Amino acid sequence: MKTCLYVLINYVFFKDLEVLYGKNSHVLVNNVKFCTVTKHYLIDCKLFLSDSSLFEESGFDGLNYLIEECIKWSSFDHDKFVLVATYDLIS
Repeated sequence: MKTCLYVLINYVFFKDLEVLYGKNSHVLVNNVKFCTVTKHYLIDCKLFLSDSSLFEESGFDGLNYLIEECIKWSSFDHDKFVLVATYDLIS
């Protein structure tokens, strides 16, 4: 699942990622874990963005949208997830 999300976000949806966060932006998926208490998946990722002004507009909502779309594209049948995200500015 980790590799699937990484490929879908960074290669299939790379145009959307560039529109949301700037050119050469990418996402590193650290972990995908299932929480048995809440029955949700915990997706831990780090966003490397190149344009901070675009991030001010979309925030992590854009990343949440991209992950929702990736889950729709994959054959993943469980759509409940919690996003734990950090960001780093690249030059």
